[in-house]
Amino acid sequence: IYNSTDLIRILDEEGRIIFDSPSSERILGYSEGYFIGKNPMDFIHPDDLERVAHDLEEVYQKKNPGIPTEFRILKAGGEYLPVESVSKNMMNVPGIDGIVVTTHPIKERKEMEEALRDSEEKYRVLFESDPNYMVLVGLDGIILDVNDATLNFSGLSKENLIGEKFTDLGLFPEEDARLHIENLALAIKKEDVQAFQCKIINKTGGYSWIESQLVPLEKEGKLISILVIATDITERKIATDQLKSSLLEKEVLLKEIHHRVKNNMQIISSLLNLQTHHVHDDKIAVDVLKESQNRVKSMAMIHEKLYQSRDFTNIQFDDYIERLISELFYSYNIRKDRVKPSIDVEEVKLNIETAVPCGLIISELVSNCLKHAFHGGEGELNLSLKIVDDKYELIISDNGIGFPKELDFENTESLGLQLVNSLVKQIDGDIKLDKSHGTKFTIIFKELEYQDRI
Repeated sequence: IYNSTDLIRILDEEGRIIFDSPSSERILGYSEGYFIGKNPMDFIHPDDLERVAHDLEEVYQKKNPGIPTEFRILKAGGEYLPVESVSKNMMNVPGIDGIVVTTHPIKERKEMEEALRDSEEKYRVLFESDPNYMVLVGLDGIILDVNDATLNFSGLSKENLIGEKFTDLGLFPEEDARLHIENLALAIKKEDVQAFQCKIINKTGGYSWIESQLVPLEKEGKLISILVIATDITERKIATDQLKSSLLEKEVLLKEIHHRVKNNMQIISSLLNLQTHHVHDDKIAVDVLKESQNRVKSMAMIHEKLYQSRDFTNIQFDDYIERLISELFYSYNIRKDRVKPSIDVEEVKLNIETAVPCGLIISELVSNCLKHAFHGGEGELNLSLKIVDDKYELIISDNGIGFPKELDFENTESLGLQLVNSLVKQIDGDIKLDKSHGTKFTIIFKELEYQDRI
């Protein structure tokens, strides 16, 4: 009693106050003991007096089993406070011998009810017809109102919900209930609360997913309640999970495809390598097999890069070039202290549509240089790839003996150069050859648009 947040009084048989809890001073502003011996009817609003007197008389006659009575009680400052009282006849209980009246302040609830009445005509239809689940919660966490959508979803009635603690209804799993409690506390402190997703138990006993938003409601600049607006996102959540699962399956499938393509190409490369040992006396055949092997390797390396990456449509092309050059030097048994490679490549990502033909072009031109430019002597091989005016500029040059002046590289019987010209056209590029100092190929191209084949 002494720690109660309600007013607790005991009235004698004449209706005089014989006990008044210390909370009277805190709630009404009167000094402790002020009400002892006084008639409580003297402090009730005149408009409520007749109704309260009638209800209290029924308690004295034991006709009222404890039905709440709402009225206004006078505070020390002259202001009337809305309250709700429940009275119980305990005249025959030793040590009490009176009517026990428990009075609970309901100012916040009355303000909310008044605010609702003020906007009833304007918003009631919207509130009830809104397909979202709407729950009006007081600052004490008590449910003040719910709309029809909430009732249909939960399978509960308004009587089951209104007056209950929002987070004590057992509608949320423990973790999600805690999330609502935390966010309600933040909203009451007028802190910004972002929309959040959680699970809720539906009327079938299963779980649904909702996205909740907390909207503070104010009256005359004062926070009076929180409107919880929840949207059913179960179908969206299921679709999102299915999409994630589908994407994961496709990711696994693509990794497997690139892995198998890489392995198959490595097998082809190994077979070509074995074949060179059977035709070692035929230099032309050996060269043809080695060139084919390098072409296969250049493509296999792209699929290997894609397999190792989380991005299955683009590869880090600068890394790819570094490794491709090393593979070609190894393939032709060229020491880098004799032919010095100089690679200047910007950090570039190319999609597979462009990377495969571009990789083959580099393989052909670098192979041609390593085979023919130096005749076993020393020299330099330069390769650069830069972005110039939204295009890519690929330059491969050497300081070797150069091409014969009479050679028309665009009309030649060389399979390698024919392949280069064909691949340049494939990427919509332009190729130029400068034979003034060794050999210098300049190729300008744009990245091709990725063609979705799924």
